[in-house]
Amino acid sequence: MPIIRVSLIEGFASMAEKAQITTEMTDALVAVMGEVARPFIYVTVDDMKPGATSVGGTLLTEEMMRGGIVSSEQELAVKLTPKRVGDAYAALDSGDRAQIEQYWDKDLVWHVPGDNQLAGKYEGLEAFLGYAKSRQEITGGSFRSETEQIMIDGHVSAYLCRNSAHRTGEDCSCSLAVDVVQLLHWKDGKVVTGHEAYFGDGPTGNDTFWR
Repeated sequence: MPIIRVSLIEGFASMAEKAQITTEMTDALVAVMGEVARPFIYVTVDDMKPGATSVGGTLLTEEMMRGGIVSSEQELAVKLTPKRVGDAYAALDSGDRAQIEQYWDKDLVWHVPGDNQLAGKYEGLEAFLGYAKSRQEITGGSFRSETEQIMIDGHVSAYLCRNSAHRTGEDCSCSLAVDVVQLLHWKDGKVVTGHEAYFGDGPTGNDTFWR
C-alpha cells in the first residue's frame, strides 16, 4: 500500500491545512495510479521539533525554525491565488486607496483595445484609476463587472467577467453586455500590467457603446 509522510516545521501549518495536505497528496497519487489505489493510500503529516532535526549535520534551533516560518508566511502572503485576484478587484470596488495599493502597483500599465474614447494605454496607478472612474461617470454609475472565472498560471492570472452598463442621453440610449478577459501579470504580489480582450462580437459592441 502507498504510504506518504510529510514533515513540516512545528507551527508551520494549522490542523485545517494539514488536513488539506493529506487530501491533496492522496488526489495527486490517485491521478497517477487511478481510483483503484485511493482506499489503500495512507498520508500522515507530522511536525519537526527544534533540537530533534538537522540538515547536513546542522541542528535546527527554535530560532532557525521561527525564521523559516516567518519567511514562508511572507511568501504565502503574496502568493498568486484565485482569492488574491478576487481580493484585488474587491479593493478596487471599495475605493480604499490603502487597500488598492496592496494589490495594484503604482507603475501599473493597463491596455484597453478598441476604437473608442476609453481605448489606449494607461500608465501608472493614477491613470488606471482614472480609467475606472471614467467608466462610472460615462454610464451614470451603472457600469458593472460580474466575475465568471479566475484562472492562474504562474505569475499570470486570467479574470473572466461580463461587463454591463447602460447610457441614456440626448445622443445615446444603449446598453452594454460583453464577455471580457483581463490578463494580469503579477510581481511581488501586485499587478504590474493588464490587458483587456473581448469575446465574440464584444469588440464591436464595446466600441459602439463607448464611442
